[in-house]
Amino acid sequence: MTLSTATPVQPLVGAHLVAALDVGFDLVLALTEGFDEATAFLAPDGHKPLVWFLGHLACAKDYFSTLHQGTPKAVTDRFSDNFADGADTDFEQVPPLAEMIAIFRAAHERIREFAAGLAAEDFARRTAMLPDENMGEYAEQFRTLGKALALTQMHDSFHAGQMVFLRRALGMESPV
Repeated sequence: MTLSTATPVQPLVGAHLVAALDVGFDLVLALTEGFDEATAFLAPDGHKPLVWFLGHLACAKDYFSTLHQGTPKAVTDRFSDNFADGADTDFEQVPPLAEMIAIFRAAHERIREFAAGLAAEDFARRTAMLPDENMGEYAEQFRTLGKALALTQMHDSFHAGQMVFLRRALGMESPV
């Protein structure tokens, strides 16, 4: 007996992909619980503050959208430059915590809506745009849609792990 090829694949692929993308996103949001405006800007030695993670992850998601969805940037160049890897972040320029969470949510929602409509054959699609040189070793991988989606999801999860250590350093319990 063979499986039916009449079953639409796209809704299953999209639903699975959205669920996978939400894992890291949901972890990050859960880890923002219990922070107030003051603690969101604190960073014990060896850590970045919560608002940095939110800005950095929002910029990465926004970059994905400009590269693979063809959308204009949702954040300013100044905002993006402030949260780049290796940037000397100017925390005087960082919006309040609630706004940072909203920016992170909006960036994720753009990718989520896009991913919901993808079919399996879309994963091999490559962007004609060259990734930014700041992508380093990931630049070439980021040109392929499927790999870029995987890297974007893993990026959220990676930094969620760092946020757990930030919470512990601040004397907070971790919800995950």
